[in-house]
Amino acid sequence: MKQLLNSAFVMFCLLCLVIIGIINIAQLNALEEGMISNRKAIAELSEKVSEGGIPVAQAVATNASPASEEEEALQDPQNLLKRPESGLPGGARPVVGGTFRGIIGSDPPSLNYYSSNAADVSEITEYTTEMLAKRRFDNPSIFTPGLAIKVTTPDDGLTYEIQLRKGVYWHTPQVDWESGTYDWLKGDHELTTDDFKFAFEMLENPQVSGRMAVLRNYFESLDGVDIIDRYRFRVRYKERLFMNLPILLDGFAPVPRWLFMYDEAGQKFDDANWGLKYNEHWYHQKVLGVGPYKLEKWEPGVRLEFTRNKRYYGKRPTFDKLSFAIIKDQNAWPRKLKTGEIDITKIQPEQYRTEVLNKKGKLLGTEKIKFKEQPTLGYFYLGWNADRPFFRQKEVRQAMTLAFNREEMIKSVFSGLGKLTTGPFAQQSDCYDKNVKPWPFDLQKAAAKLEEAGWKDTDGDGIRDKVVDGTKIQFSFNLLVYGSSNEYTTLANIYREDLLQIGVKLNPQAVEWSTMLKKMNGREFDAYTGAWVLGWETDLVQLWHSKEADKTKSSNRIGFRNKDADRIAEALRRTYDENERTKLCHEFHQLVHDEQPYTFFYQRSRPVLYWDHMNEPEFAKIYPYRNKLKMSFREARP
Repeated sequence: MKQLLNSAFVMFCLLCLVIIGIINIAQLNALEEGMISNRKAIAELSEKVSEGGIPVAQAVATNASPASEEEEALQDPQNLLKRPESGLPGGARPVVGGTFRGIIGSDPPSLNYYSSNAADVSEITEYTTEMLAKRRFDNPSIFTPGLAIKVTTPDDGLTYEIQLRKGVYWHTPQVDWESGTYDWLKGDHELTTDDFKFAFEMLENPQVSGRMAVLRNYFESLDGVDIIDRYRFRVRYKERLFMNLPILLDGFAPVPRWLFMYDEAGQKFDDANWGLKYNEHWYHQKVLGVGPYKLEKWEPGVRLEFTRNKRYYGKRPTFDKLSFAIIKDQNAWPRKLKTGEIDITKIQPEQYRTEVLNKKGKLLGTEKIKFKEQPTLGYFYLGWNADRPFFRQKEVRQAMTLAFNREEMIKSVFSGLGKLTTGPFAQQSDCYDKNVKPWPFDLQKAAAKLEEAGWKDTDGDGIRDKVVDGTKIQFSFNLLVYGSSNEYTTLANIYREDLLQIGVKLNPQAVEWSTMLKKMNGREFDAYTGAWVLGWETDLVQLWHSKEADKTKSSNRIGFRNKDADRIAEALRRTYDENERTKLCHEFHQLVHDEQPYTFFYQRSRPVLYWDHMNEPEFAKIYPYRNKLKMSFREARP
C-alpha cells in the first residue's frame, strides 16, 4: 500500500511539472509575439522619426493612443461616424509600394484647396489634405472617422460636437530652410481645433474669395463655433438644414493659422485686410496638408509629384509615390500609356472608337493593356448667359435646345459614351424624373420659337435681328469651347451649321481651361460648354438660387433667376423625408426643363485603359476618377 502511494505521489509531481512546463511555454510564446509586435511598432516609429523628427517618447504616445481612442469612440452609439470598410474594393491584394504614374490635363490654378474651386485642385486635396470624416467607398452616405473620431449631436442637428484625432501633424512646409528666412516656421505643428477655428473665421470674412465664396451658401444657418479644448469643438446652427452635416464632415478642411496668417517673413497680417492677403498668399502654389501624401515637386507644364507621408496617422497607402505628367494634348494620352510612361489613362470618345470599338483582341497592340468603362455622377450642358440680350427669354433658350442635335452628337461625336439627359440630376438618383421627355431635334420648331420671341431677319442678310434696349442687334453670339477637346470643337462646328439654317450665327471660341474658367467666373461669355460633377447629396442653392446670380465667381454664372426655383431649393434644404425630397426634385426638374437655362446634354460614361500590372480599378460612386487612393498594383511593375 505504501509503495502504491509513493507511485501515485510521483505521478502527481510529474503531472504538475508538465502543466508548469506548458504554462511557461505559453508565456514565452506570448512574450515572443509581444516582442515581435513591439519591434514592428518601433520600426514603423523609427521610420516616422527619421522622416519628421518626432521624439521617440512622443511618437510612442501618439502612435498608441489614437487607435484605442478611435475604437472607444466607435463603440459609442451616439457617434455619427461608423466603422470603415476593411481592405481594398473587390478584395484586391495589392503589392505595396512603387510609383503610380498618371496624367492631368493642365496645370492647376493653385494647389491650395480653398484658393480655387477647380477639379484638379479637389483631386490634389484627396491626396494631401483630409476632412473631418471620410465616406465609405461602398456606400457614400455612411461617414467614417477622418480627422475626427467622434461626432455627436445632442439636440438632433442644431449642434454638432466634434472630437479630433490626436497625434496628427501637418506636413513640413516646402521652403528654403537654409536661407534662414523661414526659421519662424520650424518645429512640429500638430493639428488642433484652432486649425478649424481659423477655417471658420475665413468663412465669415467676406474678403476671402475662392472656394470659401461657394461654401458660404452652405453655412448660412451657422450660429457659432465654440472651442472646448485642444481636440474638441462645437459647431452651432440656427436652423436644421439637410446639408449642414455632409458639408461640415466632408467639405470643410482645416487651415493652419500659423502659416496663412503670416507673410513670407513671418509678419502677421493686419486684422483689417488679412482676408485679402490670404487670397494672394505666397504659399498658394504649394500645398500643406495632413493627408497620406505630401507635395514633392511641381514643374509647371511638366509634372506634379507627391511622396508618401510617413507620419500619416492612417493606413499606409498602396503607393509610395504619385507622379502625374501634365499633358494638355489628349491625343498623346494613349501613346504615353503604350510606351509604358503611365499606368492608366482616361481616353476620349474618338480614341475609344479607334482603339476599343474598332480593334479586335489587343488594345494598343498588346494583350497587357486592359479596358474598363465607368458611368459618372454628373452631366454636360450648354450654359446660356441670361444677362445677355440673346438669352433673356425662355423661348430663345428652348429654340437653342431644339436646334441642338443631341442624340446624334452623343452617337457620332462622343461614340455613344453616355446618355441624353434632361435635367440637373444624375440619372442614378431618385431626383432624376424619368417622365420628363427630352426636347427633340427640330429646326422648324426652333425657328418658330425665335419668331415668337421677336427675333426676325428684318434686313434680309440671313441672320435674325431684334431691337433690344433701343438698339438693333444681330443674333450672333460667342460660344466658349474647352480647347483641349477635339469632340467639343467638332460639336461646335456641327451646331454652328444647324443654327445658320434658322438665322442664328454661332462663333466658337476654343480656349484653354484656365482661360475658360477665368471668363466663366467673370461672366465674360454669351454661352459656354460646361459640366458639373455632382455630390452625393442633392442641394440646389449653389447652382440655381437667384441670390447666387449676382455674386462674384458664383456657380450660378448664367444668371438664372426664378422665384419658383428659389422656393423649391429652399424647401429642399429643410426637408429630410426622402419621398418629399424626391417630389421637390421632380418639380424642379420639370421647371428647368421648361425654362432651359441650360441645354442639358448628356451624362457621360468614361472609358479607361490600364496596364495589367494594376488590379482592376474600382471607382468610387462620386468623383470616380478623382481619387487614386483605392487603386493598387497586383504585381511589381516591369
